[in-house]
Amino acid sequence: MNEAITVYKLIILYTLNRIGSPVTLDLIADYIVERGYTNYFNVQNAFAELLDAGLASCNRTYNISYYSITDAGQETLTLFHMNLSYEIRREIDEYLRENHYQIMDRISTASDYMRRDNGDYIAFCSIKENNEPLFEIKLTVPSEQDAIKLCNNWKAGSEKLYSDTIKTLLN
Repeated sequence: MNEAITVYKLIILYTLNRIGSPVTLDLIADYIVERGYTNYFNVQNAFAELLDAGLASCNRTYNISYYSITDAGQETLTLFHMNLSYEIRREIDEYLRENHYQIMDRISTASDYMRRDNGDYIAFCSIKENNEPLFEIKLTVPSEQDAIKLCNNWKAGSEKLYSDTIKTLLN
């Protein structure tokens, strides 16, 4: 099992490195589980060990965690990437190439919310391009239900809102 968990960790580090942007655990776990490498529990365990070792970092927001490879993780990957078979590396690269647009879509529009001291909620919504903010908006709403609704609807409405805002401000 120790050897298997090492392979899972290398798959995670390799994928984080190849994507180059913070991603959710689910994005990588979906790939690993769909390919039949292991189950979700083992992926979570591998992520926890990578975090404990400082090879990956986690940026937690109110309801979402985003993971990135650290410098130490990149060094480790450089030293041990050959322990990950060529077939697995090729398969990951192929998957990332074939699903590039869907992956970028999942990581380019983000939304989250937090409760303020006065009881209101702030919804943070953004569109990123190459991991840089392209468009960001913060909205204060009176209830958690409203904040959740804003965050859930952000993905569907963000493109039009961005386009309309640019048109309005440039005219």
